[in-house]
Amino acid sequence: MATKSKSKKIVAENVRTLRLARQLSQEKLAERSGLHRTYVGSIERGERNISIENIDRLAAALEVAAVDLLAETKVENHLDDQIVFQNCIPVLRRYQQLATKHGIGDIFQDNGGKLLQIILITGLKVLPGREGNDAVDASGKECELKSVNRSLTKSFSTHHHLNPTIVGKYRKVDWYFAVYEGIELIVLYKVAAEKLEPYFSAWEKKWTDSGGKDINNPKIPLKFVESVGTVIHETKSLAAVVPIAPTLNVKVKDIEEPD
Repeated sequence: MATKSKSKKIVAENVRTLRLARQLSQEKLAERSGLHRTYVGSIERGERNISIENIDRLAAALEVAAVDLLAETKVENHLDDQIVFQNCIPVLRRYQQLATKHGIGDIFQDNGGKLLQIILITGLKVLPGREGNDAVDASGKECELKSVNRSLTKSFSTHHHLNPTIVGKYRKVDWYFAVYEGIELIVLYKVAAEKLEPYFSAWEKKWTDSGGKDINNPKIPLKFVESVGTVIHETKSLAAVVPIAPTLNVKVKDIEEPD
């Protein structure tokens, strides 16, 4: 059990951490909680014996449970993460503003954030609604854009309801394949449609043999793209690519495992 002085220190650190995470001044927190600014300051310095009533007031103003203000180390680490996240929000908003300018409505949906990077590198323009193919080049020719995180899977997804009509569209366009390591773009390939004909033909045969049943997301192997693709962009220094997350102690399922 925490001693009285330790409890004051815990409350002080948690109040300050949460206030900063919410980008509030002491004055604004005091206004929200109905307390005086100097009183809030003395709490954050660990100088006050705070009452249960005032803990409730501060918790409500900070939008947490009262127990969160009394929590020790493990929760403090979580609060630190909240500060990091809050500091990321302005950058993410700028990212989304740039994406919106280029016709991408949500950087978190359908690889929108990666799509933005690809079109800025290639000079392509996103097609409104992304119905059918993904983008168009300066001459008006449509293109397919695909991406893969090679740390999770070794193949590119295509279409969840693939049929001869979709394959017919695929045969008419150039393909761009972006290879990522986490969120870091490693290399970008361009592949002419005719190079993918072995897959188109195999998919059509599978569709016919199944009696006309749409194929669920057939894959194009990364190794095949590497063997036939033309590199149009490559990361200058691979040493700059650092894994974002620590190595997991469990096997990560390949969610894009070929059928």
